[in-house]
Amino acid sequence: LGDVYKRQASLQKALKKIKDKDLRDYLTKLTDDQILNYSIRLAENGTPEMEKLMNQITVNDWRSLYCYLPEWAISSKVPEALDSCYGHDMTEYGLYKLKLIKENVTDPDVRAALLDNCAKVTLNYGKNYADIDRFWIPFQEYAGSDSPVVAKYAPKVKAIKTTKKGMPAKDFAFLDVEGKEHKLSDMKGRVLYIDCWATWCGPCCAEIPHLEKRVAEFKSNDKVEFISISLDTDVDAWLRKLAKDKPEWAQYRVDEEQHRVLSTAYGISGIPRFLVINADGTIADGDAFRPSDENFNQLLNDIIARQ
Repeated sequence: LGDVYKRQASLQKALKKIKDKDLRDYLTKLTDDQILNYSIRLAENGTPEMEKLMNQITVNDWRSLYCYLPEWAISSKVPEALDSCYGHDMTEYGLYKLKLIKENVTDPDVRAALLDNCAKVTLNYGKNYADIDRFWIPFQEYAGSDSPVVAKYAPKVKAIKTTKKGMPAKDFAFLDVEGKEHKLSDMKGRVLYIDCWATWCGPCCAEIPHLEKRVAEFKSNDKVEFISISLDTDVDAWLRKLAKDKPEWAQYRVDEEQHRVLSTAYGISGIPRFLVINADGTIADGDAFRPSDENFNQLLNDIIARQ
């Protein structure tokens, strides 16, 4: 950090040569905020040093958004106990963060940015929501039902509501390596474990060896079928990956429109994403366990046993 401070001093010296005061102040603010951002990242949570750094943040200065400082300030006030919500029902996390925004943010640009982040984290990093409206209704009321952030995340909320366990799985189409179209509704009769991935996605490719192992372990079980659906726009990259890996389970891809339908219906905002569909075409798990999960076999066998 010492070298960073030296560069900051050099830059501040150069900034003094800018004659336009507004421009000079603006660039100086960005420089100072960037140094503060670095310092916060290096400081240890819960220490006096971290508290001192956080107190330097001006939450309602829109210029600080470029270095994410208002988000740092608000997030630091969320109790650590709520970190356990990640990967589960994020409602309590979202409600607490919404409360903090109401209490601390007055600048409209900062407010818009923090509301977007609040919705993104709450809706995209959680699952198995007991009642998503507990978060979504107060969020809409505060943000404004016609605001851009509400319009942006409304499809995700709708997908959360329509992909609960036991609900009819939304149908969608996909293509095989020959370009022939298939539909989810054509695959009833067996539990379907679906891997949504892409060749450019590192975490997706990291799951492939685990998925290969699971396919082998369930090879003699005719009550379950594994399929992978690529979201690649580069068809040749997908075909090269298949030629290299030679997977022994069904491989499909979606074109642009099919991708839109699939992602909208199931609220897919990031990959890898896994779906498990019951034999009767209802949803067993709309945001399912990964092949690398150590409890994979037990979880899948439990679903198969309920058919």
